[in-house]
Formats: sequence, C-alpha cells, structure tokens
Amino acid sequence: MNDNFWSRVVEILEQKDISRKEFAAQVGISYSSIHNGVSLGSIPSADIALKIADKLDTSIEYLVYGNNTKTEASPDSKNTSKNQEQFLYRKNKDIINAIERLSPDVRSSLRDLIVKIGKN
Repeated sequence: MNDNFWSRVVEILEQKDISRKEFAAQVGISYSSIHNGVSLGSIPSADIALKIADKLDTSIEYLVYGNNTKTEASPDSKNTSKNQEQFLYRKNKDIINAIERLSPDVRSSLRDLIVKIGKN
C-alpha cells in the first residue's frame, strides 16, 4: 500500500480491527470517501482529518507525513504497542494455537529453530 494519509488510516483500522464502513460511520463520512481517498491518495479537509486523527488516537502529522510526535514514554505509545500486539496475535492466532498444542519438547525445538532462522 502507498505511504500516504489513507494508507496510514487503513493500517491503524486494521490494527484496531475496525472496518472501513464502521469507521466511516463513527467519523461521519461516507464509506466512498475512504475508498476514494485510498484509491486516489488524497488528503481530506482539515476538519475531517482532525476527526479521523482524534478517533484513531493519533496525530494529524502522523497521518499526513508519517511522523509520530508522541514520545515513547507517553501512555498513548503503550496503547499503540498493545494495539500492534493485539493485531499480530489476531493475524497469527491459528499458528499460535497450533504451537500451543505441541508438546513442550517440540515447542522448545521449534523455538530454537526459529531463533536460528532469524539470525540468518
């Protein structure tokens, strides 16, 4: 996906497991506004961008430029980190559940193999 306002919105929506239609209703815009924004790579008006950033708990600067002005020590960064962890878990839950069903010895061997692969 392109690195633009709407691609960052969509990425955050995926992390938060919110559909585009649901989000459009929350912000008070049409679904087609999001769809067209993604397709065209446009930036919405300032008032809509502000509503979007507020609903996504991020900054307009991040959505427009990809810069996050929030510091790592801020409580919001902990929420973002937690959201990313939740997104990764949901994305990989089938794999995680399959690994959990393995015996402890097999899980340990698999962990060692993954660590070795990660070093290469």
